Amino acid sequence: MRAVRPFAWPILIAMGFALAAPASAQQPAQNETAPPRPARNRPKPPSQPIQIWDARIEGGDLRISGSVRKAGATVILDDDISVLSDRRGRFEFRLPYRPATCVAVVKAGEDEREAVIAHCAPEGPAGKAGETGPQGSAGLQGPPGAAGPKGEPGPKGEQGPKGDQGPKGEAGPAGPPGPKGDTGPKGDTGPKGDQGAPGPKGEAATAGAAPFRVVRALSCPETGCSLSCETGEVLASATCQKGGPANLDSDAQGTCPAGSTGMIGLCARP
Repeated sequence: MRAVRPFAWPILIAMGFALAAPASAQQPAQNETAPPRPARNRPKPPSQPIQIWDARIEGGDLRISGSVRKAGATVILDDDISVLSDRRGRFEFRLPYRPATCVAVVKAGEDEREAVIAHCAPEGPAGKAGETGPQGSAGLQGPPGAAGPKGEPGPKGEQGPKGDQGPKGEAGPAGPPGPKGDTGPKGDTGPKGDQGAPGPKGEAATAGAAPFRVVRALSCPETGCSLSCETGEVLASATCQKGGPANLDSDAQGTCPAGSTGMIGLCARP
């Protein structure tokens, strides 16, 4: 083996570094950071028209909160309870209510979705009826109830005995006169009476002594009778015996209707 002189070691080490420098320049540094890769556009899941953030039972109340697509929309819970969404479309239900199946249906317009309620247990089947317990002691009597409806009138009772006559009351004020009645039908003509006996002859009147003169018709036919005064006289009055009142046909003549038995007139000179 050939020996190497001591002074040649520095020259060999320098030549080794010179030959290694180009090779190291051609290889990329392992510690350098690689350039960032472009981010891929991952497809987003479709958004629900009705977003449910919270649905649970806490403190005995049902709490459901979420959002809808429109502000001021009416959000209905189980087709019964409704609220309005705020200007951001958010809504919240908080009320003492538990769905029977622990699944609530939320609607907003044409949108609808179901929400499972946390901390909720669905209703189980109805249990068997328990045995009837012992009868308790009677309680205090309650206040009287309201009066019931009026019943139908009963049968009419028997008439009681006649009571004593009470004192005579004071006379009431006179009532207004009633209307005049209709004239009754004309009665049938009665039978003709017998002619009476002639009266005693009166004394002759002095001419010009009296302005009145009595005239008589002692009997009348069935059609009636009439009296007439002399020329220059007037019939002042006339009276019919039965049959009805006398009629003055003119200043000097009067008649009685059928059925009269006589007529008396008073003639006077004006």
